[in-house]
Amino acid sequence: MALALDLKKAEQTLVLDLQKAGITNIPSVDVAFDLDVSGSFDDEHKAGLTNDIVSRLIPWGLVFDPDKKIDMFTFSNGARNAYYVGEINEKNYLNYVWDNIIDKVPGYNGGTDYHYVLRKNLQHFGWLAPDVAAVQPKSGGFFGKMFGGHAQPAAASVNTSVKRKSLVLFGTDGDNSDKAETRQLLQEMEQRGDEMYVQFFAFSNQGGQFRFLQEIADEFSNTGLHICRNIPAFLKMSDEEINQILIQQELIDWLKK
Repeated sequence: MALALDLKKAEQTLVLDLQKAGITNIPSVDVAFDLDVSGSFDDEHKAGLTNDIVSRLIPWGLVFDPDKKIDMFTFSNGARNAYYVGEINEKNYLNYVWDNIIDKVPGYNGGTDYHYVLRKNLQHFGWLAPDVAAVQPKSGGFFGKMFGGHAQPAAASVNTSVKRKSLVLFGTDGDNSDKAETRQLLQEMEQRGDEMYVQFFAFSNQGGQFRFLQEIADEFSNTGLHICRNIPAFLKMSDEEINQILIQQELIDWLKK
């Protein structure tokens, strides 16, 4: 059963917690969620855990995003599998992962690369120009048949004429295969001054170490990290407890810029 929230209360709590942290004038920030759909995360998806993780973070879109939504991306390995799914809002969040992601998105049950989806985030929010040829599943083949002989259309929301301050909530359960590329991309973001902050969430009930995520969180001013080794316990946290995980000094400083 999907986790239903008192969204108004959660929204009010987040505003109060931000004010306590010194964010008295809440800036307009577009919010995205990047969800790992690699094979190792399949059990958590089908158990409803990732659906509820997304639900617990919906208040961040309601408070910061000018359109009161979160843009959902999924990723596994390769450029083709970095995919813009659509928007999550207070009306459709309850079963979003079940309805739109599990066994439905390109690359479901694949490997794990980070930089392709981060690049897609940068394009989506105007910090990079879009690729000359958009990488989407072509008609025919497995996904073509799944969607009635036609490619699943990407939501056309990239707007490179407007650079939008953006917060990416990045949920993953495992080690990536593109460490050098991810580090280079984050370094380029920092050097250009792209106003996109990436908050990594490392979820594992099996005790993963996440050394690479720890390294980049320490190395770059545009990344944060929270490691969660007990997903059910995370989901039972109060709104205040989850807010405190995210409202760290580095993010506070970034929001005040």
